[in-house]
Amino acid sequence: MAEQDLLSSIEAQLQELQAALLASNPVSFEQAAAALRQAAAALAAAPVRDPERIQALARQLTQVRDQLARVLALTQQQAATLLPPLDPVTYGSAPSNAPRIYRAPG
Repeated sequence: MAEQDLLSSIEAQLQELQAALLASNPVSFEQAAAALRQAAAALAAAPVRDPERIQALARQLTQVRDQLARVLALTQQQAATLLPPLDPVTYGSAPSNAPRIYRAPG
């Protein structure tokens, strides 16, 4: 495959990856990420003659990585509101899942 075809393929894969990320579609994101990895591996084996285009792809990839980091942070915040914390108890006895019987004094 020619270098220009590889670069065009990577550009298309990056656009698909961004679209899947914006659409919050994990299946298409995973597929686009796998295709991008394959295209990038093919490009790594090919000689580079267009450094400006490669730098533009690197900037685009950095933007996707930043978007993914923001999505991850948001997802972690949302999960923290729904799930109990995983931190161990630092004092006192560990909470038990056994039911407690409360009795009134007297």
